[in-house]
Amino acid sequence: MVNRFECVLATVLHEEPPVTPQVIDFTNEMARAKFLPIIEEGVRIVKEAEKAAYGLVSREFSSLDRVLKEADFMDNFIVGVGSGGFRVKRTVEASDESYVVEWETGALWRMGTAKRIWAREYIKYPIECEEDLEKLELPDPEDPERYEGVEKAIRYVVDRGFFPISSINGFFSGVWYFLRGPLEVTLKDIYIRRGFYKKLIAKIGEFNLKAEKNLLERGALMIGWVEDLGYNKGMFIHPKLYEELIYPWHRKAIELAHKHGAFVNMHSHGNINAIVPLLVEAKLDVLNPIGPSDNMDLKRLKEDYGDRLCLQGGLSKHMGYMSLEELRGHLFDRLRIGSSSGGFILSSEGDIPYEMNIENFREFLKMSRKYRVNRPLNW
Repeated sequence: MVNRFECVLATVLHEEPPVTPQVIDFTNEMARAKFLPIIEEGVRIVKEAEKAAYGLVSREFSSLDRVLKEADFMDNFIVGVGSGGFRVKRTVEASDESYVVEWETGALWRMGTAKRIWAREYIKYPIECEEDLEKLELPDPEDPERYEGVEKAIRYVVDRGFFPISSINGFFSGVWYFLRGPLEVTLKDIYIRRGFYKKLIAKIGEFNLKAEKNLLERGALMIGWVEDLGYNKGMFIHPKLYEELIYPWHRKAIELAHKHGAFVNMHSHGNINAIVPLLVEAKLDVLNPIGPSDNMDLKRLKEDYGDRLCLQGGLSKHMGYMSLEELRGHLFDRLRIGSSSGGFILSSEGDIPYEMNIENFREFLKMSRKYRVNRPLNW
């Protein structure tokens, strides 16, 4: 039986694993609900086999057991365990269509699914002026209760052959998600209130590094965060501004993880080709998602940086609309380009959408298991 943990480790170290790792999820909760009966059946079969072989599963980790069984069914190699990011403080209101949550920072979001697309609306932010920043009180990132059970959960996941990833807030995205937004307001700050913006990102950055340190001290093996620095034609800000304002925080987070022997996996949608050399220079371990729709060319990135940067992604967000033959060809092409010599994790820039045909979903999982076995490309 393939050990998924060992495959991820080999991949990130740019060795060729016996199986190319995969990370696949669903675009929104409507998509998950559509495919849930298939997943439930897979989980039931795994449970019955597990009980027959080992007896009852651990009650202490019952919710985590379910996550791992879904990961097993989907053949996902990396599983989220432990978060140092901001948390939802309370649900303010809820309806059949959406719900409003308040975060620990005081930010209010409305979240829900509209026309089968998951969406969020930013209602309120705690920072409307510089004086608000001085008064803002964030939760204590050193509070041990925030990390209760993380160390045991990480070990539990590793013992079952999966690779754990622990998360912190994004640095750029953390400002406009939780402190001062929406995005256009944050961009104006960067260009005309740069001193103010530096204080904002420092507020997030200092919190993040303390949270990251706590996760690492409890055994985190990979730290991840979400940034979303651009769109399909380029970055939201000039690369020089990224280098001045955001890159120093990225370097600090990467260096901290490496000091503890852990890896870093950064998520950013958008055409961020302009800053990939900086990320490589900072020794970022994994970049995701390498999205075709964002003009992130897997072939070119593999040729230019594949020996120093592990690339996660490759699959189009339109995979759910493809015919079975188109899907097979697309999957084969992504693996042919990405998986040689390691350093590639198969993933999608948009995950499994609601519109995907159920039979194609089943066949995708089967084809992926078959094609990701690293052997001469004569399938």
